[in-house]
Amino acid sequence: MKHYSYLYLFTISIAVLLVIFGFIVWRSGIYAETFLNDATSKNFVLVSLGLSICLSLYAFHRGVIRTGKRIDYLKFFMGTFVVLMAVAVIPLMTLAYYLPGKTSAYAASYSYSPRGHKSCAGANVDDPDLGRNIKICYPEGNYQFNKVIFVSKKTNALGSVILFAMTAP
Repeated sequence: MKHYSYLYLFTISIAVLLVIFGFIVWRSGIYAETFLNDATSKNFVLVSLGLSICLSLYAFHRGVIRTGKRIDYLKFFMGTFVVLMAVAVIPLMTLAYYLPGKTSAYAASYSYSPRGHKSCAGANVDDPDLGRNIKICYPEGNYQFNKVIFVSKKTNALGSVILFAMTAP
């Protein structure tokens, strides 16, 4: 296939649109319901840091950065670290979402959290397994005024996935 043909342009355009659509579906479905535990988050940051150090050393060895200034090496290192964190979180959260785990349920008090610019409206709940406050987006029931929520979740080695949440009638 020639790079200047309409077929190539059509194929690339469809592929880019599918990637964008897949990211939107992942963000609204998997990312909003999955919470990583502390050990997984720390290991994720350490692995990303180690990989970015290895990539930076490889780039230094191969002479990819031409200027030789220390600030350019630091920029390359930080850039690879940020890109690795942004790209690697997608398969990690998806893996945590699809891994089987133990299903459990609990009832807890919550506080209403209004919709923000980059977040959804929902309930802030203290999760006993994760040991921190999580935000459950759009639980069933009248979550603006009630103060008790029932949460059903799946807990596995990587974290927790909210299966269902409903406020008390």
